[in-house]
Amino acid sequence: MIRITLDESSLAKVRIATSPLWETLSSIALLNRYRTEMPYPYEAWAGRARQVVSQPFYEELSGWIRQLRPLRWPSFLASIPAAGSTSIHDELAALRRTTPQDVVSELAELYPDGVPGPLVSFADSPADALARFTDLVESYYLAALAPYWTAMRGVLEEEILFRGRTLATEGTGAMLRDLGGQVRWEGRRLSLPHQTDIECVLRRSQLLIVPVLFGRGMRMFSRDFQGTTAISYQARGAAVLATRPTPGAGSGTSPCGLDRLALLLGRSRAAVLRALAVPTTTTSVSETLGLAPSTVSEHLTTLSAAGMIRRRRVGFRVLYELDRGGLALISHLDGQQP
Repeated sequence: MIRITLDESSLAKVRIATSPLWETLSSIALLNRYRTEMPYPYEAWAGRARQVVSQPFYEELSGWIRQLRPLRWPSFLASIPAAGSTSIHDELAALRRTTPQDVVSELAELYPDGVPGPLVSFADSPADALARFTDLVESYYLAALAPYWTAMRGVLEEEILFRGRTLATEGTGAMLRDLGGQVRWEGRRLSLPHQTDIECVLRRSQLLIVPVLFGRGMRMFSRDFQGTTAISYQARGAAVLATRPTPGAGSGTSPCGLDRLALLLGRSRAAVLRALAVPTTTTSVSETLGLAPSTVSEHLTTLSAAGMIRRRRVGFRVLYELDRGGLALISHLDGQQP
């Protein structure tokens, strides 16, 4: 159980933020939790995720998540979400900038009696372990979540508007009481089910509430060195995951579990190429994949120069789409027409 007590100052600083990283980690935990019969509305998403995610990578990553689930996660793995809209790549870049000294220091603070097994590699070789972890998370996200992210983000933005209206018109207490599930707000204390017991007192600190569509996977909790605390809750609107993913935004794998297109072009460029299965704009590709517009533009320029895609103007918009070379490449390496 998590029990968070807030003083008057902290109560005034409660905010809401989304996190693609927290969604990603929670979705992996959901796949681990429901290995046979996935509950509605996650069945279609889970079936597709298990098909497109490279099996060796998934097993390594899910093994980590499975072992970490009962523990309190350090902030260098589940960072405090940034205010405003962010992308998975921004969050992972922030994790990669964590210094080895900060990793070792946080582990010593969280686990004074000894670092638990799943985190030993981070204590022994922080830079290598963190690089491996973030690379695996990024690969998994591009395959399993990127095709759904545009729709998911729209639902999460609506969730934030809904909670924000309650916060503005009825106050923080009313917003916290209305989070649903087994979340309880009583006498300045917020109580939530969790895999381990955590007691937390906030004094002149900020609490971030993070809506997560994959919240049934696990409860996320994180606290940084400045005292900012973040917790997740099950957001409304998870039914969006029962819909079809954005065409072309996923990734294909070979029978042996390798994404051959990503091996040839790199993960990001392969994702951009697949996203052009239907004519679309730079902005749309950027939003779908969570990549910076400048990164997408660079990939589009390279793919255009290689004869993989073509551009055409429709009114005020410039659309990009696969050319015959791109179609042939995806068809051959993915084993199917996009």
